[in-house]
Amino acid sequence: MKNYFFPDYRIFDDLYTDHIYDHFNDILKKKEKDKFLVSVSGGSDSVLLLYLFVKYYEKNKERIIIAHVNHHLRNDSDIDENFVSIIGKKLNIDTHISHLDPNTMSKGQSVEEWAREGRYDCLKNILIETESDWIVTAHHANDQAETILMNISKKTGLFGLGGMKEINDNIIRPLLPFSKDYIMNIIKQYSIPYMIDSSNSDNSHSRNFIRNNVIIPWKERDAGLIEGIIHTANNFQDWQESMLFFVNNFIDKNSFTNRDDSITVGKKELKRLPVSARVCVLQVLTKSIGLLRKSDYHNITNFFNADIIGNIYHTKNDYMILNDRKQIIIKKKKLTKKDQLELKIGKKSNFGGYDYFLKSYQKKISFSNDPNDELIDLDSIKNKKLVLRFWKTGDRFKPLGMNGTQKLSDLLINNKVNLFKKDYQTVLTADDQIIWVCGYRIDHSVRINSSTKNIIRIKRDYNRVI
Repeated sequence: MKNYFFPDYRIFDDLYTDHIYDHFNDILKKKEKDKFLVSVSGGSDSVLLLYLFVKYYEKNKERIIIAHVNHHLRNDSDIDENFVSIIGKKLNIDTHISHLDPNTMSKGQSVEEWAREGRYDCLKNILIETESDWIVTAHHANDQAETILMNISKKTGLFGLGGMKEINDNIIRPLLPFSKDYIMNIIKQYSIPYMIDSSNSDNSHSRNFIRNNVIIPWKERDAGLIEGIIHTANNFQDWQESMLFFVNNFIDKNSFTNRDDSITVGKKELKRLPVSARVCVLQVLTKSIGLLRKSDYHNITNFFNADIIGNIYHTKNDYMILNDRKQIIIKKKKLTKKDQLELKIGKKSNFGGYDYFLKSYQKKISFSNDPNDELIDLDSIKNKKLVLRFWKTGDRFKPLGMNGTQKLSDLLINNKVNLFKKDYQTVLTADDQIIWVCGYRIDHSVRINSSTKNIIRIKRDYNRVI
């Protein structure tokens, strides 16, 4: 194991770092009880970030966890892993190492995209495992400039031009306001060791090309380039916040959340908005701010313009957007659901997001106007197996009061049940015969009549457990 010289973190008592400590304090002062997962690649930026965190929490180092992800894209990646492990031991900080397998890269997926997604997946898993509160990365101002130029090339629009945020969800980027030059001056001032990523010179990667062939030569001609790009990014973030203020106000007034957690927005109200504002509404409701590319933007606008009833747009982050008759309905893709469940009288059961309860009576009880509260003749289902299941194409039953049978699909259409609700429509069967289309009608064969002696009351209440 190679010996590295690691300076004591107390070297930062020097006044040189006052500015960066002031910024750290602004970010961390209200998070005194939180736990931080610091992503350390072994490069200069992440090692400095770790040292600054250790200095800031020198009396509470248990609040810091080191995370390193070995992408195995370079022959020398194990050297970086070893280096980070040594830092962890030297500083006496719990260190977690994760590994990625390049063989899992999807066909057509860029190396950069695969590495970024895999890295964040690993960090999120370690975050959960260590019960940490925040993922901390070492992105700095030059990274921000590269990101913005990359977003311009990908045509990501307004939210891409704002670049990365210093605090976004559970990710903190404390070095974001500081340039690479500022960071390297501190590194050199205190002789802090770090590893050099040999792949940084490989211009086949988009980010490296932008850094080496665009930003560095440009910066030689304009010393204020990075500062200028960051200032512009901040202006765009201000515009983003302004648009989101009005979009969220629109959402508060013109949408509502359904019992199945889907969200409904009136089409008439939505069409009054400019196209970009409509797309922003959907971005907010599908939690996809900053994820859209130009093709996604066009696909969503085409979805709106076509206005085909029943069309469903599938977002990249697993949401479905349904174009219904008078409204747009947004829902997270369905969970894996149980095929069926047997019900027992006197026992409460959960199925398809509802709690079901069957109770028997030997005396007459009052009918309810609630479609989720039905009475049936117990003797008509005596000794039969009661099973709840989801409806399927071809299902038929004889609705109460009708002479003939009806397709269940026709009943749902007549009641204007949208596609999302249809997907979770349940039926109660007795020995495979449908006796209740839950929430709508019972079958004529189980009705209460003058000769009924024993009654079963079937009641269901909404419950989100599926």
